[in-house]
Amino acid sequence: MGAMASVRTDESLPRRFPAWAVDEGNKGDPVDTARQIPLVPFQPLIVCLRILGVELDPAILNESSKCYRYLSWSLGLFSLLSNGLCNIFAGVLGQRKNIYEHNKAVLSTYNPSLIDGNNSTISSVMSWNLIIDYVNYGVLAFGVHASLFVITRQQKWKLLWDNVQQQILQHHNEFKEISKSIRRLTIAGLLIVILESLWLASSPLYFMRLDETHQVLVVIFSKSFSYLFHVYAFCGLLVIALIGWTVAQGFRSLHLELKISSLFTTASDIRPALEKEEMIQKMLTDWKGLHVLLCDAVDGINDCLGPVLLIWVAHIFVGFIATPFYIFGGFRSSQTTNTTIIALNLSLMVMLSFHLFVITGIPSRIWHEAIENGKLLQQVNLKDSNHLQEQVNMLTTEVFLSLPRVTAMEYADLDFSLIPTVIGTCLTYLIILCQFQSSEE
Repeated sequence: MGAMASVRTDESLPRRFPAWAVDEGNKGDPVDTARQIPLVPFQPLIVCLRILGVELDPAILNESSKCYRYLSWSLGLFSLLSNGLCNIFAGVLGQRKNIYEHNKAVLSTYNPSLIDGNNSTISSVMSWNLIIDYVNYGVLAFGVHASLFVITRQQKWKLLWDNVQQQILQHHNEFKEISKSIRRLTIAGLLIVILESLWLASSPLYFMRLDETHQVLVVIFSKSFSYLFHVYAFCGLLVIALIGWTVAQGFRSLHLELKISSLFTTASDIRPALEKEEMIQKMLTDWKGLHVLLCDAVDGINDCLGPVLLIWVAHIFVGFIATPFYIFGGFRSSQTTNTTIIALNLSLMVMLSFHLFVITGIPSRIWHEAIENGKLLQQVNLKDSNHLQEQVNMLTTEVFLSLPRVTAMEYADLDFSLIPTVIGTCLTYLIILCQFQSSEE
C-alpha cells in the first residue's frame, strides 16, 4: 500500500481553534481554561504509569519544577535499568548448567521425548525454543518500556497528546457518553493489565514443587520478578488501544455529523440561498478540519508508537510458534503431571490471541469508519450550487485518498488481514519444528 496522501492542501480553510481551549465561562483566556480541564478519561492510566516512572502527560513535565522533572527522570531511568538487569539476570541464570538440568527434569515429567535417548541433554530443538522464549519475553518487557520512556519525552508525543486531548474534551462537551465509555475502557484495561501481569509473574512459581533446591528457587523467584516488568508492555498496548479507540470514536462522531448534515443539504429549505450556502460552507470546513485532525492522530500513532507496535507484533509471531510447540509436546506424553503445564500454555495462547485482536481490531475499526464517511460524502448532492458540489466532490476524493492506516513502522499494516498471515506463518514454522523434533528422536 502506498503512502498516505495528504488532505492538508486547501489553504483557504481557516485554522480552527482547539476545542479543548474553548470554554463558555472563560472566552477571554482559552489557554488558561484548557489548563484547568483535566484529561479525565485517561487519568487512571496516567497516574498508574506516573508511579511506574513513565509520564504520559507532557504538560506535567513542562509546567512542573526542575526538582519534579529530575525526580521523574530519575525514577523512570531507575525502573528502566531495573527492568533490563532483572531480565538479563533471569535469562543468564535460566541458562546455567544447574537450571539447565532442572529444565530437563521438568520437561521429562510431561514429555520424555523432548530429552535425548541417553537422558543426558535436552534436544536441540527444545533448547533453542527455550532460549528464544527467554529472549522474546525479555525484549517485550524491556523494549516497550524503553520506547515509552524515550518517546513520551519527545516533541512529537506532545503533538499527539494535544491532538488526543482536543478530541476527548470535544467529545466530553458534545458527546458525553463517548467520554464515559473511554473512561470505563481505561479502568477495565488497567484491571486486565494487573491481572495479566500477576498471572504471568505467578506462573514460574508452579515449578517450585518440582525441585525446591536453593539454586532453583533463586531462579524461579528472579524469573517471576522479571515477569512483573511486563506491566510496562501491557500498559504500552493499553495506551495504543485507548488512543486508537478515541480516534475511532472521532471518526464515528464525524460519521454521525455527516448523516445529520447530509439530510439537511439534500432536503428542500425555505431559507435564503445565501444563508444556506454559508451554512453548508461552514459544515464543509468543519468536516475537513475534523478529518485532518483525526488523520493527524493516526500519523502520530505511527510516528510515536510504531516501535511499540513492532515489538508487540514480533512478540506475538514468536509466541504463536513457541507456545503451540510446548502444547504439542505435552499432548504427545501420557504423563498425568503435564496437565498444568498444558493449561498454562493454553492460557498464554488465549492471552496472545487477545493481544493480536486488540492490535488488529482497532485499526480495522478506524479504517472502516473512514470508509463509511467517504461513502456518506458521496451521497451529498447539492444541485443548487455547483461551486459547493465541487468542494464536496473534492473532499470526498481526499477522504478516500487519505484513508488512515496504522502500521508497525511501515513493516506491516495492522488490520484483520494480519491474522491469517500470522496463523499461516506460525503453522509453517510449527510444522518445521515438529519435523526437526521427530528427526532427533
